[in-house]
Amino acid sequence: MNHYTLDEIRALIDPVGATVIVNRWLARGDGIAVYRNVDFGSSEFGDTKFVSYGSPAAQLEVDVPPQTLPDIGNVINWRYQLQGVYKGGAL
Repeated sequence: MNHYTLDEIRALIDPVGATVIVNRWLARGDGIAVYRNVDFGSSEFGDTKFVSYGSPAAQLEVDVPPQTLPDIGNVINWRYQLQGVYKGGAL
């Protein structure tokens, strides 16, 4: 599993405009798990999802995020595989 540096995670987060949201996660002590759609046959191939992990308030209430993104809500996520994590200071 890749552990992103501050600069690497910024480069991923800034273009999607999610800095405010992920800073809330980081402020409460959560980490950011980065998942990418790796299914070549999918119209969403290459898309990235950012998920909070590490606390009861996180989307994933685990210390170490799973390799495959679990289904969250009504979204089926088996195509999304863990690319890396970030657990550090605010962006």
